[in-house]
Amino acid sequence: MNTNIALVLVLAPFLGFLTNVFFGKSLGKSVSGIIGTLSVVVSFAATLYFFGGISANPAGIQVSLFEWIQISTFKLDFGLLLDQLSILWLLFVTGIGSLIHLYSISYMHDDENMHKFFAYLNLFVFFMITLVIGSNLLVMFIGWEGVGLCSYLLIGFWYKNQEFNDAAKKAFIMNRIGDLGLLIGIFILGHLFSTLDYATLKTAITGATDLNIYWLSAAAFALFIGACGKSAQIPLYTWLPDAMAGPTPVSALIHAATMVTAGIFMITRLNFLFDLTPDVQNIIAIVGAITALVAATIGLVQNDIKKVLAYSTVSQLGLMFLALGLGAYEVAVFHVIAHAFFKACLFLGSGSVIHALHGEQDMRKMGGLKKVMPITYATMLISSLAISGVPLFSGFFSKDEILLVAFHHNIPLWIVASIASIMTAFYMFRLIFLTFFKEFRGTEEQKHHLHESPTLITFPLIILAIL
Repeated sequence: MNTNIALVLVLAPFLGFLTNVFFGKSLGKSVSGIIGTLSVVVSFAATLYFFGGISANPAGIQVSLFEWIQISTFKLDFGLLLDQLSILWLLFVTGIGSLIHLYSISYMHDDENMHKFFAYLNLFVFFMITLVIGSNLLVMFIGWEGVGLCSYLLIGFWYKNQEFNDAAKKAFIMNRIGDLGLLIGIFILGHLFSTLDYATLKTAITGATDLNIYWLSAAAFALFIGACGKSAQIPLYTWLPDAMAGPTPVSALIHAATMVTAGIFMITRLNFLFDLTPDVQNIIAIVGAITALVAATIGLVQNDIKKVLAYSTVSQLGLMFLALGLGAYEVAVFHVIAHAFFKACLFLGSGSVIHALHGEQDMRKMGGLKKVMPITYATMLISSLAISGVPLFSGFFSKDEILLVAFHHNIPLWIVASIASIMTAFYMFRLIFLTFFKEFRGTEEQKHHLHESPTLITFPLIILAIL
C-alpha cells in the first residue's frame, strides 16, 4: 500500500509531463493547464497521506524498489525514504507547486507554447520530488541534476530573446561547477564507507572509532560546494538574479519552494557528517553571513521588481546557511518553510503587477496601484511584513531564531546577519512604496488598462498570504 502511494506521489507529475509533451498541443491550452495542475495536486494529496501517518512510524517509511548497483562490497538500492524531513519538504514543494501551476493557467494563457510550459513545470516538480524522497545520495543526485536541467529549460523558455538564453546557460554552467563538488563529495563518502544510503551512512559514521577526519572534512566541504551552486551562495550566486528571465511563475517555483532550497535539504539530511567537521561548519556559517549581507546591499538599489526579490532570496538563503553552519539545522528548515510561503507570495504578486502593466518590470514606472489592485497590494504587504521580521508574522519567528542562535555562538556573525536583516526591511518597503503608493508613473495607455488580476491569479496569493 505505502509503496504504491509513494510511486503515485513521484510519478504523477511525470505522467503530466508526458501527456503535455506528446498531446498538449492537440488538447488545447486550458486542458493542458488542468492536467499539469491536477498531476501536482495528486502528489500533494499523497504527501498529505504520508504526513497523516508520520506519528504512527516516526522513523519514517523506507521503500526499496529494486537493487540498483552492486560492485564487490559496494551495494546500493533504488529506494525512497519518507521521514519527517522529506515529508516536510514535499508538503511545500507539492503544495506551493500546485498553487503556482494554478496561477500559471491564467498567467500564461496568451502564450503559444503553454502546453510546453506546463510540461517543463511538471518535470521540474517530478525531479524535485525525486531529490527529496531518495533514500541515498545517488537517487538524490538524479533529482539534483534534473532540476538543473528544468531550470535551464524554464529560464530560457522565451528562447527568441537571446538575453534569456544567456541567462539560462549561465544558470546551467554555474550549477555544473557546484555539481562537480557534490559528485566529488559523493565519491569520497562512497569510497570511505562502501555505501551511499543515508541510514547506513549514519550508522557507519556515528559508530566508527577510527574516522579519518581529514577525508570526512574534504567530503563535507565538497558537498558544501555543491550546495553553494544550487542554493546560490558566494561565489556561485550570480546565476540566480539572472534566472528572472523566465516567466514569473518560474521565478516563484525556483526561488521560493524548490531548487534553491536543495542545498539546505542536503546539508540537513547529512547533519551527522557536518557535525563531525566543525571547520567546514565554520566556513558554511561565514559564507552564509557574507552572502546575506552582500546580496542585501545589492537588493537596496535594484529598480527591476523581480531583481529586488531575487537578491532578497540570495540574502535569505545566506541566513539559512548561517544557521546550518552553527549546527541549528531545525532553525534553518523553519526559515526555509516560512520563506517558501512569503517569497512565493511576493513573486506571484510581482507577476500580478507585471501582468496588469503588460510586462513592465521597472518600479520607477509604477506607483499608485494600491487603489486598482487591492488584493495584490494586501497580499504583498503581508508578505513584506513577514520577510521583514515584523512580530506576529512567520518571518519574525524564523529569522529571529537564526539571529538568536548566531548571538549565542558568534557575535561578529550575529552583527553581520542583523545588518542584513535591517536592509531586508528597507528594500522590501522601498518596493512596496514605489509600486503601490503616490501617483502612477507609467504611460497613459497602461493607466487606462490597469485592473486587478483574475481570480486564478489572486486565489493563490490569498492562500500564501494566510500561510
